[in-house]
Amino acid sequence: MNQSVVLLGAQWGDEGKAKIIDHLAESASFVVRFQGGNNAGHTIVVQNQKTVLHLIPSGILHKNTINLIGNGVVFDMEVFLKEKNSLEEKGIDVSPARLMISEIVHVITPYHRLLDLARERVKTKIGTTGRGIGPTYGDKAMRLGIRIGEFRDRKKVFERYRACYEDKIRQLNELGEDKIPGLEESFENSLQQFSKLKAHLVDSSRILNYALREKKKVLFEGAQGTLLDIDYGTYPYVTSSNTLAAFAACGTGVGPRHLEYILGLTKAYTTRVGAGPFPTECLPGASDETAGKWMAEKGNEFGSTTGRARRCGWLDLVALKRAVELNSVTGLALSKMDVLSGLETIKLATAYEIGSKKTQDFPNFNLEEAKPVYEDLSGWGDLRGAKKESELSKEAKNFIHRIEEFTDVKVAMISTGPERDEMIIRDTIF
Repeated sequence: MNQSVVLLGAQWGDEGKAKIIDHLAESASFVVRFQGGNNAGHTIVVQNQKTVLHLIPSGILHKNTINLIGNGVVFDMEVFLKEKNSLEEKGIDVSPARLMISEIVHVITPYHRLLDLARERVKTKIGTTGRGIGPTYGDKAMRLGIRIGEFRDRKKVFERYRACYEDKIRQLNELGEDKIPGLEESFENSLQQFSKLKAHLVDSSRILNYALREKKKVLFEGAQGTLLDIDYGTYPYVTSSNTLAAFAACGTGVGPRHLEYILGLTKAYTTRVGAGPFPTECLPGASDETAGKWMAEKGNEFGSTTGRARRCGWLDLVALKRAVELNSVTGLALSKMDVLSGLETIKLATAYEIGSKKTQDFPNFNLEEAKPVYEDLSGWGDLRGAKKESELSKEAKNFIHRIEEFTDVKVAMISTGPERDEMIIRDTIF
């Protein structure tokens, strides 16, 4: 049995983490978010009721869990308060005893959001969500950022706030943005928001290290996916934080030896939102265009944060193996197998052709030049709602075994539908 589990996306995000977190949270004492911001959207379906969370950890729907937003997150106070109020209206306990925020998270301000949107409009189109995530992480690195606990001292934090504000004004003016809230207005709004959430602030490192000493079970929740990592993703078409398992330690204040089981989540196919290379994409006009449309429609592939349609393609085992290596993945969770039910042929990319060379190594550069080399597998019939491996067809089992063979990692969980009980468990995780 494991005391701690790190769950992260093994693709470009949108793998369906919320459902897996929801399942694992039943056994966890703590669910901890360790990076990203409200640029991530987790959708949980319980008894046909859909809940979308962007910032608050997905374990909040389990009454016995404590949910913590770690220091690696960039934090929008306005978004947090809206989410908290929405959950309260549903009768969910979001008191400070159940919902905690690291006192050293960096705060997203209105001018961070404006700068994000202005850069996307004028500069290279990365596909940002416009939530101010990148500029806030940028300020953190440049030592201009504001940590939420600083708002306890109005006088001191105002000077820090002003320095950051004036820096952003110069950049916004250069980008042609003139609709900028005034310094005093912005600062006072931030203070008001802080007053409504300050009771939730904690020293996350001390809380979690104490919990681990007391043998509490901790689930670390990642956002986005491995291929969006700012170092190892498809740069510059990446997010602004480290999405890998190792950052679960940095982003929460626990030592790396506490990260016991690394669960990598992958869809049975691949999706991507926004710009950037995508070797296995089923493009319009290509022979597999119909399959791409099938995945998009059957899988309801629209971003829960932006509503943008996701690009769809076949499962890329070259990229998945890279994610397994980067994260030291212990086991894989496979989502949305049911979406592929009914297709006659299922393709798996097992190599790339780049120029005149064939490789099974995921490249750090020039991924847009990679042409996938596919293996064809026979499709399977309807498996929606299957809860036992014995209920799967031979063809479905072959698909799973090929993934395991290529990545050298066991598929520990298989999601066979959107409901929380539509799941096959093949390994003990908690």
